[in-house]
Amino acid sequence: MNTSVLSLVVAILAVFIGPIAKRQIQASAALAHEQIRFSIETSSKQVIAPISQAWVNDLRDLLAELTSSALHYYVAGFEERTDKEYLLLTLLEHKIVLTLDAGSEIHRSLEKCIRKMVEEINYEKGSRDEFPELHKEVVSLSREILQREWEHVKAPIQPANVLVNG
Repeated sequence: MNTSVLSLVVAILAVFIGPIAKRQIQASAALAHEQIRFSIETSSKQVIAPISQAWVNDLRDLLAELTSSALHYYVAGFEERTDKEYLLLTLLEHKIVLTLDAGSEIHRSLEKCIRKMVEEINYEKGSRDEFPELHKEVVSLSREILQREWEHVKAPIQPANVLVNG
């Protein structure tokens, strides 16, 4: 075969195969990039999930202690109440407030409801007693928040849509 024909065949092959090879290289690079990103997200989730779960557990413990202590304080009556118990309620309230996400609407709702509940615990006889309803609302909001946070912690990492063979 003569060199000019061979050169012509190579040139024709380059024209047709070049773009295909380029697309294949680009698709491989995109796939590699997505795999790296997914690996980083997975590693991050593996580090953050236990921290998030510990936060949920701490919040649950604080909320349980606050609601049970508030109910005990409320039921005990004025004669049996101590400043130490009220100080504990205030401490728990502030620990919870500092644990909540100030950017979340439901967390802000819980914060307001806790404040009202702790304030209402010292209702005066003859005035409207809102403590029982506020206590129920605090428990209800707490359950909702804890459930949402649990769902967030246990949510699996979803790989991004990856284009194969572009």
